[in-house]
Amino acid sequence: MLQIAIIGLGPFGIRMLEELSAVGCEIIVVDRDAEKIEKYKTHARAVYITDVINKDSFMKIIPSNIDAAIVDFDHLLEPAILTTHYLHQMGINNIVVQCENDTHGELLTLAGASQIVYPEYEAAKRITPLLISKQLNSYIQLSTDFAIAEVEILEELEGKALKDCGLRTKYGINVIACRNKDATEFTTISGPDFVFSKDCNILVAGNKISIENYIKKDIKKERSGTKLLLDRFIKKSK
Repeated sequence: MLQIAIIGLGPFGIRMLEELSAVGCEIIVVDRDAEKIEKYKTHARAVYITDVINKDSFMKIIPSNIDAAIVDFDHLLEPAILTTHYLHQMGINNIVVQCENDTHGELLTLAGASQIVYPEYEAAKRITPLLISKQLNSYIQLSTDFAIAEVEILEELEGKALKDCGLRTKYGINVIACRNKDATEFTTISGPDFVFSKDCNILVAGNKISIENYIKKDIKKERSGTKLLLDRFIKKSK
């Protein structure tokens, strides 16, 4: 069973506490807010109300053999740096720290963080693609270079077989599965002879640029259509 220390019950720390406790991890929670500790104490094996800036008390609370630590002081930099430094001194290799910006991230990395998490930035990365194109129904960034997205079929692909679409060559994406727009579940593509219908959504994998290349035509079409309407309105009003 994994042993995890969550130091600081900021929004990210609370969410990680809920998720990790749901999968049976053994969790130690440290925060100086007694109300938060009381609210979430049932999610953890042990909880401590203490000021983490006190190095001696902190090192007595956190076992040196934990598998990972999650640090979230809700954008407060000083306790995050000190806590990260203490954990690094204890020899804990997996230290995940919630952070507000790149400058803070650099400081926390120097202090010993193994992974920096920017919740607002990550949320923006997920939401932005959904806003800029009607073709994109869902988007999951799995890593820096790899994402999975549900996209609608471009008009140029309607009625064509997978083998004739050149999706990998032209756009750099791989088709994983498909579903009709009124269906709730995806089905595996049967083979290269599979024909895309007008009402078909496809689940594709590729890097961010590859997926953007696929939806770019839709974005351009929306922009050009908007510009055409604007031009007509301007001419009409002259």
